[in-house]
Amino acid sequence: MENIITDLKDDLINFIKNKGFTINKNSLNILIESELLCFNKNITFLFSDLLLPLINRFSEFEEIINKYGGNSKLATSFIEEILNKDRGEDYSVENYYSIEDKFNDRFQIIDNCMRYAKENNRFVINESDIVLSILDIHDNDFPSYDNGEYIDKKLQTPYNTISHIVGHFSEHLWVRNDDIRWELTNINKKNYDIAISFAGEDRETAEEIAEKLTKLGIRVFYDNFERANLWGKDLYTHLSDVYGEKAKYCLMIVSKSYAKKHWTNLERQAAQAKAFREQHEYILPLRLDDTKISGLLPTTGYIDIRDTNISEIVNLIIQKISQVSNPRPVK
Repeated sequence: MENIITDLKDDLINFIKNKGFTINKNSLNILIESELLCFNKNITFLFSDLLLPLINRFSEFEEIINKYGGNSKLATSFIEEILNKDRGEDYSVENYYSIEDKFNDRFQIIDNCMRYAKENNRFVINESDIVLSILDIHDNDFPSYDNGEYIDKKLQTPYNTISHIVGHFSEHLWVRNDDIRWELTNINKKNYDIAISFAGEDRETAEEIAEKLTKLGIRVFYDNFERANLWGKDLYTHLSDVYGEKAKYCLMIVSKSYAKKHWTNLERQAAQAKAFREQHEYILPLRLDDTKISGLLPTTGYIDIRDTNISEIVNLIIQKISQVSNPRPVK
């Protein structure tokens, strides 16, 4: 066994070295641990086998699973049960990492890792590259529009989750691949779960929401939290970047004052451009009155503060961000 794993490790290191890359120690350990796992259980190596060591060794991945409604501790037990099932094929090293074949999971993983590193101007492969690689391989091979073919109806969804990667339903792994992508793609940047766009006259509402969300661990862009960061910046460029690129959602506090202000108009245009580009419900309108906002369709779903309270609004925002409001398959 020792010789087999050593050969695989050397093959991997030499292959990426010849491509101009290296790999950090923890990422290398994750790859080798998955090989040992498969060897000890005598099961063929699959890209999904990296999930268990990733959860155990990559704390950011563990935190994402928990943040989006999964349970990392119970997830590891579930994955271990799946790994104990007979796959019908014994462990093999016929395909090394350096065998450039689209049907070779080892090569596909490391090739994707190098691509992600290069896209981020890095030449060191890290843990997030491995996770993103797994997601890409799965979603390319099993796109969500084919999910209706699952025998288990709980997996027949218009999106993919970690449960889909292991091929078995588990509420502990019910975390969307796209949410994991967003978190990991932005892990080394200054990004926000939500950016609040509001007029100065409505600051009291914006501040109460921002403070409550922040206390609950939500990353919020609220201008008073960023005073030092905003000092001296080109605000036109910076705010366009925040509302147009760096937030997962934009809370737009709609009011008569909002419609009149220059800066809110800039924020709105940047947010609407992102919503159009990404084609998902990026803008979350919170109405204080019945003012019409240019570009905000009257059919857009909104929350009216006159029908609720700040605590409920905060709870709805958390549900939106974590996707726990999405109906999960019933057991």
